[in-house]
Amino acid sequence: MPALRLNTELLKKLKDKSGKRIQRLREKISRQASKLGISSAAAQVLLAQEAGIGVARFLNKLPPEVRQEVRSVSETALPAIRPRRLTRGATQHHQKPEAITAFTIDSLLKDQELRGRCKDLLLARKHFDRVVREATTVLDHRLKLKSSIKNMNPVNLVGKALNPDSEKAIIVVSQDGHEQEGFHAICKGVMLAFRDKTHHTLSDKFTREDALKFCGFIDTLLGTIDYAETHPERAS
Repeated sequence: MPALRLNTELLKKLKDKSGKRIQRLREKISRQASKLGISSAAAQVLLAQEAGIGVARFLNKLPPEVRQEVRSVSETALPAIRPRRLTRGATQHHQKPEAITAFTIDSLLKDQELRGRCKDLLLARKHFDRVVREATTVLDHRLKLKSSIKNMNPVNLVGKALNPDSEKAIIVVSQDGHEQEGFHAICKGVMLAFRDKTHHTLSDKFTREDALKFCGFIDTLLGTIDYAETHPERAS
């Protein structure tokens, strides 16, 4: 995303509201953007929002991805921008998790197809079971591409493509029998425990954090598959 200039009018409103110099405000916005992993334009809007300044007009002028950053942080992390003052001797036991932003997702998910298909779902407001459904579909599709098997149910596909016996497997992730068997078991477990369930039922039990962690795990599996040896002659 190209760098966006801070809104001059909004900066002046912040200056009038806080009594701070423009340069100090710019520095504060930059620090906040770095801390939350978002653009400076989004951090400026959040700071104005926290100061009680109406931001709707300024927000509407920003690109969609910046507006999404503001929404995402507002939902999950804005209260953490200005922590509650604790009484002497008190301990803060519960902290809100760091905001999951577009920057967070881009940094964590290296597989382009997985990121492209799950990023918008991770930034949505709810229904994060869709992320699990899409991520397992990407895994299923990658196994089919890598093994040249076109039509086979996911569990049987894993058994054929990632056979625990590396002498029979189409996709060999390791010549070590235990590692090949382990990777086969992991992928079979993913299909049985997550893919099948999310493809046939709806669930609201997954949080955004759950979905992102699951995507990170699938990203690791995809990377291993991409670098594996293939033996397409074993597909028949």
